[in-house]
Amino acid sequence: MKFNQFKLTFFLFSIILLSSCLGTTSSVTTSSDPSFVSLTFAANDSIPYLSTAKFTLDADGMTIVNVDSLPYKTRVDSVYPTFSFTSTAGAKFYFPLSGYKYKKDSAIVTGKDTIDFRQIVRIKNYATDAKTYKNYYVKVNVHKVDPEVYVWNKVPMDLNSGNATSQKTIVLNDSTMFYYFNDGTNVTSYKSLDGSSWAGTTVTGLPVNTPLGDMTQFNRKLYLTQDGFNIYSSSDGLSWSKSTVSVFTFKSLLFTLNGQLWAVVQLVSDSSLHFAYSADGNAWNVTGTIPDNFPVRDFASVSFPSITGKTGAVVLGGFSPTGAVLHNSWSTEDGLYWVDFSSENHTLDTLAIGASVISYDNKLLVFGRRTDNGMTHYKISKDQGLSWKTADTLRNRLPSGYLPRSYQTAVVFKPRTYNTLDSKDVITESNRIFIIGGKSGSTVYSDIWTGKLNRKSFLIQ
Repeated sequence: MKFNQFKLTFFLFSIILLSSCLGTTSSVTTSSDPSFVSLTFAANDSIPYLSTAKFTLDADGMTIVNVDSLPYKTRVDSVYPTFSFTSTAGAKFYFPLSGYKYKKDSAIVTGKDTIDFRQIVRIKNYATDAKTYKNYYVKVNVHKVDPEVYVWNKVPMDLNSGNATSQKTIVLNDSTMFYYFNDGTNVTSYKSLDGSSWAGTTVTGLPVNTPLGDMTQFNRKLYLTQDGFNIYSSSDGLSWSKSTVSVFTFKSLLFTLNGQLWAVVQLVSDSSLHFAYSADGNAWNVTGTIPDNFPVRDFASVSFPSITGKTGAVVLGGFSPTGAVLHNSWSTEDGLYWVDFSSENHTLDTLAIGASVISYDNKLLVFGRRTDNGMTHYKISKDQGLSWKTADTLRNRLPSGYLPRSYQTAVVFKPRTYNTLDSKDVITESNRIFIIGGKSGSTVYSDIWTGKLNRKSFLIQ
C-alpha cells in the first residue's frame, strides 16, 4: 500500500493544466458531483463470496455499508475494493487511529491495493472539477456469531403438572402458547405470551380424563377429539364446546392441510378405518381407507410448505390399529395420496412412540427418545421427511441438561415484534422453538426448554 500525498496533488494539477492548454478550440466536460455510486469487493480463492457483498448508503448519506452482513468468520483485513462515483478526479483513504480520529497520511485509491476493513475507513473523493469533494465512511459488516448454531436454554420456571397422564403444548393464532395437562381428574392449563412468563388458567367444557395428544389448531380455533363420536373446539383455549358425529368415531386428528382439518376415523357400519376432512370442523367428508402400517395414535405430525410450492405433511411413528409400534414416515401433499418414505429409507429407525415434530428453517426437526438405548432422540430432515440425520454436532445438539423423554411437545412460537432498520419499521418473528414437558417411565417432566437458530435473530435473512 502506498501512502503518497504528492501523487494525488500531481494528478489534480495535471487535469487543470491539460484543461488550460486545450484553449478555446476544445472543451473538457467536468462535474462538481463526487457522489458515491457503488462499491464491490474482488473475490479470491480463500474468500470467493466477497464479490456477493452489496453496499449502499446508510440513512445518514455518509456511510457506505453492507446491510446484509458477510458470512461468519469472513476475513476483511486484506480486501481489494473497487469504488464507483458519479465523477472522480481521484480519491484517498484515511485510516482510523482511535474513536473518530483518523491518520493524517493517506493512501490513494488505485483499486490495486489491499485494504483492511476491520475498522471503519474514511474515503475522500474529488469530483472532476478538482474542487468539490465528499467524505464517506466505509463500514463492512461481518456476522459476529455462527448463524447456523442452535442456542438452547432452560426457561427458569417449571409448570406444575403433578402426575399428568397426558400433556400438550400448542400455539393459538401465533400470539398465545398454551400448556395443557390432564391428571386423570381435570384438564388444567397454563398460558404465555412470550414463553417465559406463564399464568395458570381455568379450562371448562372438557370431560374427565380427556386425552390431549391430538389437539390441533385450525381456523383460529383449537380442536380435540376423544376415541369416540365427540369433537371439542375452543376459540380462546379456555372454554370448550362439543360437537357430535354419528356415522363414524374419531381415532385421532392428524393436521391442517390445504384449508382442511384431517382426521383418522372408524366407520360404524363396518369398523373400517378411513381418512376424513372438514372445512369447518363440523361437517365431515370420509375418503379412502388408511394404508397398512399407518398410525392411529401417539404419532408425530406436521404440515409445512413444500419445495414444490404446495403444502405438504408428514406423519411419523405411532401405534398401528393393532397396537404395533411403527417406525414409518408417511408423506402427503393432499391428504389422499400417501407415500411411505421408510420403505426406501430407514434413517428414521428407533423413533420412539410419543415423539414431536416441527417445521423450522425449511427443515423438519423431530424430538423424542430412542427405543434401543433410552438416549435423547433428535433428528433433522432437509428433504421433507425422506431422510433423517442425527443432530450430533455442537451446532445443533440439545443441551446436556435436557433428559431423554417421550411425549414432550415441540412447537415454534412466532409472536411478532417491531424493529427499526434504516428508519423503517421492520416486522420480525421470534421463531423460537419450545420443548415442554414429557415423561420417561414413571417420571413426568414439566420443564421448559427453548432454542433458536442464530440466523433467525438477524433482521436481514
